[in-house]
Amino acid sequence: MKTIGVIGTGNIATLIFKIAKDIKNKLCVYDINSKNIEKFCKKFPHKKINKCSSIEEVIKSSDIILETASIEAVDQIFKIIRFYKNKIYIFLSVGGVLKNFSQYKALIKKGYKIYIPSGAIAGCDALSAVKYVKIKSIHLRTIKPLKTFVNSPYLKQNKSLYNKALKQKQTVLFKGNVYDAIKNFPQNINVAATLAIVSNVPDKIKVTIVADKNTKYNIHEVTVNTDAGKIFTCTKNIPSKDNPKTSYLAALSALSMLYQFV
Repeated sequence: MKTIGVIGTGNIATLIFKIAKDIKNKLCVYDINSKNIEKFCKKFPHKKINKCSSIEEVIKSSDIILETASIEAVDQIFKIIRFYKNKIYIFLSVGGVLKNFSQYKALIKKGYKIYIPSGAIAGCDALSAVKYVKIKSIHLRTIKPLKTFVNSPYLKQNKSLYNKALKQKQTVLFKGNVYDAIKNFPQNINVAATLAIVSNVPDKIKVTIVADKNTKYNIHEVTVNTDAGKIFTCTKNIPSKDNPKTSYLAALSALSMLYQFV
């Protein structure tokens, strides 16, 4: 039975394994916050869990590596991943993969098994298909509850914009390219990074981020114009109860991929 390495034992990892009660595989876990590891272990007392002291120890000890931590954790993985080829890597902090995009593409060509779940959107299969023709443009419009943006670096620097958003039903917080979107909203815009990687044309992606005072959903509207036609998808996601910034569908997507390998 394959060992699953879990890097990041916070809300997303906890949600995944709460749903996946039938996964009996041994877990090797690590989190930069040791309290998160203890909380995770207490929630799954019947699982075989090995607490690790570093990201590299998790990778060494595991067959499947599930990253649910942060862009910084992805950076660390990409510094050592070349030494551990015969592993299966599943990344949820997709902004980190985009940050290391050149290395990611080089590793894929060399046969490394690196996977990106579709996350909180639909249509990644179609987007993957049309990369073989000309993709003219990709536009992502993300609408989320205002409260999910409170700690974003962008709003901390633009307090007047946040105050404006408090008074209006909907407020456009950001319009720009995928790189600036991820930089300014690292915990809110994983979908943009997923689109960039799946399409293989990150420079053609435009992002609009909207805060909505009244919505209870995380909404992602994706419009793709290509030589093969136009693709439009809209997902209206229920936020995770423990982490409203993350859509429930994102955890389910990761679990679906995990089931392919266990």
